[in-house]
Amino acid sequence: MSEQIIIIGSGVSGITTALTLQLLGYDTTIYTEKVITDISNKNEHPKFASLFPSASVIPHSVYSDQLKKLFKRSQSIFYELRKLAFPGITINKHYELWESKPNRPDYCNWMLNYEAVSDTDIENIPHRPPVDNLYGWSFNCIFADWSLYMPALLDTYLQNGGTIRQKKITRKIISDLPAETIINCSGTGSPSLFDDPSDKQLVVRGHLLHKADAPLLTNPNGEVVSYNYTPKPAIYSDSKGKAADVYCYPRKDGWILGGSRQVGTLGSEEWQVSDNYHEIEGIRFPKQIVDLNSEIIKTLFDTELSIKDELTPAVGYRYIRNKKDGLRLESETVSNKKVIHNYGHGGAGVTLSWGCALTISEQLLSQEIDSAHDVLLSEIKKVVPVNSS
Repeated sequence: MSEQIIIIGSGVSGITTALTLQLLGYDTTIYTEKVITDISNKNEHPKFASLFPSASVIPHSVYSDQLKKLFKRSQSIFYELRKLAFPGITINKHYELWESKPNRPDYCNWMLNYEAVSDTDIENIPHRPPVDNLYGWSFNCIFADWSLYMPALLDTYLQNGGTIRQKKITRKIISDLPAETIINCSGTGSPSLFDDPSDKQLVVRGHLLHKADAPLLTNPNGEVVSYNYTPKPAIYSDSKGKAADVYCYPRKDGWILGGSRQVGTLGSEEWQVSDNYHEIEGIRFPKQIVDLNSEIIKTLFDTELSIKDELTPAVGYRYIRNKKDGLRLESETVSNKKVIHNYGHGGAGVTLSWGCALTISEQLLSQEIDSAHDVLLSEIKKVVPVNSS
């Protein structure tokens, strides 16, 4: 098999899809205006979502009727990469906690070592004082330490025959691209390249802070602990008064602190921002990202976090597309070419990257997805040496 396939976009979805197809025997080329490793100031490119992952492998803020299948496929590949010591893949003891009783999402059934939290154990789980009741759960969660994982993913693609061509793609030149099959992984650039049947194109703006060289947060069992924590709406809420969450994801390069979810429409981004903010390097962000995380980290880990610390702010977009069936993973004919769309991942671009790539493989191959999955695992084992670093 040597069919030429072009992938538009070099974010995590584009690179993962290209690598998957390359390992399955296709001849792939990624067309992209920007290569992620060449960008020094990511705040100049808020729509390039792969500059900003935290990156937990949890299907947050994404909408698809294929979610379970896509997630489980991705999860299995990430666990295999973990066994092979692929750079940046770690497993945390992750908590999702609320001060008011939440609805339990379906994905709780898909996570390993899931446990509901108990009020009798409050002192041993992330919380802010004074809190008498907590709701939620914990599970084992895969994390992709982004400063390690993304460069390694790109290198693996290039080392296995993949090609990247830096070129701005426009709607006018789609018909001139030198391949009969095109995979569209251009994210927020997709509606400018192809017609989109969705009326609304929703994006969610998020604020992140990076505290470099911060220590890993661990429990008495030596497990790295991360969390999403939602206080009562009076403490932290979105523009509609709905309770909002903060989080801390410890990585080898420091802590990633969040968060915010400010909904806007692609092409006319207007954000409702609270007057209750901190400001760093000219970037305003909800003050609760620092203040609440500081309380939680101090209470459980006896470690300090302050607005006076050296914190690096970032502001990026998650492309939700719409809340009915936001993920677009389908094919159509455009300019006599087969175009397979792979965008609208919301906050789950990393999480669903391998599952979406395998679904695309199913559309291209004459074999079932289980077979493609097994072949991909076999090929990954060949190209990722055990105990690599």
